[in-house]
Amino acid sequence: MAYFNHAFEKAFLGTGETRAGAPSPTNPGTFTVTLLNGSTVTTTTDGGFVVTNGVPTYGLNQLKADASSTLTNGYIGIFDPTTNLTITPSGCCNIYLAGSAIYDNDKIGPLAGGYQETNKSKMINPKYVSHFYSVDPCGPQNNVIHVGSTYWTAGGGVTDFDPETPGSGYTNGTYIVEPTGGTGIGATAEITVAGGAITSVVVVNPGKGYTAGDILAVPGGTGGEIFVDGVTDAHPQIGCGTTAECCKEFLCGETYYLRLDVKGSPALRFLNHNAYATVDAYTGCCAPDAIAPTPVDSTTVMITWANAIVNNPIVSPFVQPVVQAEDGSLWYAPGTSPAFLAAEGADTWDNYVSAGHITDACAGLILNGAYVDTRFGDCTFQVSDFYEKEPVKLYASEVDYNGEPCLFTTLCVVTECEGRQVQGLGETVVRELTLSESYRQNFLATDLRIREITQGNQIISTIDRGGLYFRYVLIHNVPRFNNPTGTFDNDQYALTVYSQLPLGTFFNTIGSWLDGCGNTCGIDEFQCETNCEARIDFPTLPVYNPYNVVSCN
Repeated sequence: MAYFNHAFEKAFLGTGETRAGAPSPTNPGTFTVTLLNGSTVTTTTDGGFVVTNGVPTYGLNQLKADASSTLTNGYIGIFDPTTNLTITPSGCCNIYLAGSAIYDNDKIGPLAGGYQETNKSKMINPKYVSHFYSVDPCGPQNNVIHVGSTYWTAGGGVTDFDPETPGSGYTNGTYIVEPTGGTGIGATAEITVAGGAITSVVVVNPGKGYTAGDILAVPGGTGGEIFVDGVTDAHPQIGCGTTAECCKEFLCGETYYLRLDVKGSPALRFLNHNAYATVDAYTGCCAPDAIAPTPVDSTTVMITWANAIVNNPIVSPFVQPVVQAEDGSLWYAPGTSPAFLAAEGADTWDNYVSAGHITDACAGLILNGAYVDTRFGDCTFQVSDFYEKEPVKLYASEVDYNGEPCLFTTLCVVTECEGRQVQGLGETVVRELTLSESYRQNFLATDLRIREITQGNQIISTIDRGGLYFRYVLIHNVPRFNNPTGTFDNDQYALTVYSQLPLGTFFNTIGSWLDGCGNTCGIDEFQCETNCEARIDFPTLPVYNPYNVVSCN
């Protein structure tokens, strides 16, 4: 049994508040760690990493006990194995990592104890470190696609406004206006007014068709103008033959079909297969005196499709549609929060009244791939609970009555944002922490009463399960000549520090220590790819378990 390789992972929380001699909630003076001999050590930290040298391991628990939040209770340090005090390692000295205890109480009953013992790694020789890296947290990114003519496909959507002329006579406050002029249509802006003059401006609806450099007049006062500082490029569809059009003319007396496919783990779990639906829109009878089929307001086609999507039980849980009308205005689904609509200066499409087709203008449909999975709360958490990380992927195409998308003049479909999976989610961290604690014989009981007795709830409550965490991972090895039997020991250790803020000092200290010993192991920093943010806002997703808000105790 001594000839098999072993691996072990240990988790530390570096989630504490930065201490730089500033007063804390329970200690109004400079924070100090009290030593066993009664003397004190003034302590400075970078986030949850202890920077000050000479702090003992039990000082980590003093820092933790003074934290102002149950979610900021993790402190770590780099320690000298011979003195058990924090050090700034140099050369090829050995070290170990230690972190504050999770638990508030040190005993269960009158005999058992040790729950407040700090969490320590084995001794680390820098020559045997094989990898050290950091991983930044990355928020989830929804898949957003555009059908027809929108700010993304047609281009000219305003990306940034700047005040050009502050003007006078405007009502003080912050509110939404529809500026006029320029080459485009539909843009709205949130302006802030002080002393009757415009002081700042933010894009709300980008509209479409604008040109960088356009100067728009702001209604409601005198002489106020804003400058179009940037616009989106046009993104026509590539592929599906050569007949995809972003500004397509819809004719009366016709039925038009749109197929929407939803793929990914959420759809598979929901249906045991990927989801799809084909929705149709009939444009109504032509006028009796019409000589030939005449163009209709394409906004009504987009609204009919969007309404069919939100009322379809198969695809509606995964999609948020927004219609951008021929005049560039935005229309949301019925039932959207009035507060959200007021903040966006928009309305729901059931209130849309068509004024007829605008010559050379077209409407579009913006689809946001959005899904929220049900989730148990902290009280009933189990490590086997499923949690969703994969974003849904949307595929749309106009099809003919046979379902064929490419044999006629179709409507263009273009992706603005690719769906990307979240990294560093608290749901993952709480499971890693639970596994690490189980190695220390601090198991998360499945019986809820035993869990309360053994303080298992504190393992979960120390983590913001919906938050995002940085990871710092140090991998080191124990060579066989140091471990001849292999019994009750491991060959490779992954020590992971989790923090909601970057621990730059910790990363640089470990890197300098390894460099000083001539260790050429991989020292890497993994960062997020550039996030894509749609140019419009979507309503907040519903909460599927609104009753899970009570305390576990």
